Amino acid sequence: MRVSKNFLKAVVALCAALLMVLPASAKVQDASSPHDELAAWAGHWKIRIATRETQFGHAKTQDFDAKCAFLPHGSFMACEYLSVQPDPDAGHVINDVAILYYSDVGKTFKYTNVAPEGGPREDLMHVDGKVWTRPYEIPADNGGVIDAREIYTFASPDKQLARLEVSTDKGAHWTVVNEAVGTKEP
Repeated sequence: MRVSKNFLKAVVALCAALLMVLPASAKVQDASSPHDELAAWAGHWKIRIATRETQFGHAKTQDFDAKCAFLPHGSFMACEYLSVQPDPDAGHVINDVAILYYSDVGKTFKYTNVAPEGGPREDLMHVDGKVWTRPYEIPADNGGVIDAREIYTFASPDKQLARLEVSTDKGAHWTVVNEAVGTKEP
């Protein structure tokens, strides 16, 4: 069988194009996907929150049992937080659910919280490596709003550090209201 020179040139050009594309596609596969980033939340976590004595609340310690897992189709990370004891201020157990997901439309991570006390509430999550920050606003007693942010740092696959900070001057100064340590159960 005889092969034309044009056919051989086309095959060589195609092989050269594939060789140029393969390294680029390998780099894309090495980059973490939104699904991989969300996977940091997965697991059974024991969380201890230490609230400081501030103008925003009284000092207390609370323990939570949290379970986070992807929903069956893998697009949403669902976390259920169950308080181990009644909240001293509320007088009852505090429970809530959070759904974390990546929005292809906005190219952002989102956090939706639902609690018996109110909800749902959707906020953006800014991700910078192992640090996830959720900025939001809290209604103030005077009718205005207070800026707040929760910062979650994945210190290791089995340890999560978090803190809640608030600002009454549009972010010029931040007050740490509480700090948490989450430890993943085996």
